[in-house]
Amino acid sequence: MKLFSLLTAAALIALPDLGQADNILAKDATTLSKFFEAEGVDFEVTTDDVGDPKLKVDYYGNDFSIYFYGCENNKNCDAIQFFSGYQTEGSVRLVKINEWNTENRFGRAYVSEEGSARVEQDVYLGNTGMNPDDFAELLGTWSRVVSEFEAFIDW
Repeated sequence: MKLFSLLTAAALIALPDLGQADNILAKDATTLSKFFEAEGVDFEVTTDDVGDPKLKVDYYGNDFSIYFYGCENNKNCDAIQFFSGYQTEGSVRLVKINEWNTENRFGRAYVSEEGSARVEQDVYLGNTGMNPDDFAELLGTWSRVVSEFEAFIDW
């Protein structure tokens, strides 16, 4: 009886989960597109200055971009970066940005050469990616980062 239970458990583990959605992969930007489509989120697929994929996203009122990194010939990327920038004409001082970086775990902030305040978060997805539920949680965290950063810089 114990052998039967072990064999049954092993067979169930070996079966694929047919109801589970595909992982979010940086190497396949269409997995992000499918995720946002399924969520009913507005987005636009473009490319960045070097030809790597880029998404412009309006995630329930938070506008941001997703850049792809670690790409080979503009494909097969291994990481993404959430990015949001604010033209503040230098009104956000470096000391304030340093305060943000000291007090916040997620979302790295800086001031660009043009004086714009920016916040971003890198995500390594590697070869196997991230399941859609975890990616949705990550987007929730990123959305809070954007909202809190905008309040922090008085946007």
